[in-house]
Amino acid sequence: MLKVTILGCGASGGVPLLKYGWGQCDPNNPKNRRTRSSIMIETEKTKLLVDMSPDLRQQLLRFGSSQVDGVFVTHEHYDHTNGINELRPVYFGTGKSLQIYAKDYVMRSIQKMFYYVFEDSGRDLYKPYVEANVVEDEFVIGDISGICFEQNHGYLKSTGLRIGDFAYTTDVVSFEKDTFEKLRGLDTWIVGCLSRDKKPTHANLDTVLQWVCELKPRQTYLTHMSVDLDHDSLRANLPQNIFPAYDGLQVTI
Repeated sequence: MLKVTILGCGASGGVPLLKYGWGQCDPNNPKNRRTRSSIMIETEKTKLLVDMSPDLRQQLLRFGSSQVDGVFVTHEHYDHTNGINELRPVYFGTGKSLQIYAKDYVMRSIQKMFYYVFEDSGRDLYKPYVEANVVEDEFVIGDISGICFEQNHGYLKSTGLRIGDFAYTTDVVSFEKDTFEKLRGLDTWIVGCLSRDKKPTHANLDTVLQWVCELKPRQTYLTHMSVDLDHDSLRANLPQNIFPAYDGLQVTI
């Protein structure tokens, strides 16, 4: 059994958005207050963090997830990696380096951007607290095993995950045919859905609805949502098996 917690379901700027505010989202609904996208996947033995949003500290504090056994990074964009610095206290609590997993090109970018967390400064106070692990098509992290696959994120590739009957595919605008087939037979799908309008790097609502119609997962949750998508308006108009996510939502598969 897997338990998945939506730590954050907002787009790169979160909701509300600086300067532009709440957009179409009702500010009186707490489910519209969205931090940047990240999830925690848990079994009885393992807690796997997927992505390290800039809001990671408050997410882990808010949802009681100070244990992290591994981190899978879907791609190198700042809203999915800048929380790497927030993992240092987790290392202090265990004394064990945190294992970070990613595709080779993603890992190279992370190591370039955050070189100081991987390198030994030569001083006892600043020891590296993360270790790099490159993954290919399959991965095993603790007792969590699954497959990962490339997605089209417009100007670069992102990585999707499937663990049993669960899949997480954020920051995707389209899938190759063979990749799309990997998403058949799902119980639960969490998928990125930025807005109602078409964008060059993210799927919009109409596209996601078409995907769901073809793949027919039992239940689908929308994540990485912008100020264009109000929670209650979506809930009132979506099919019964498609839901807008919200920060703190927990799903059991």
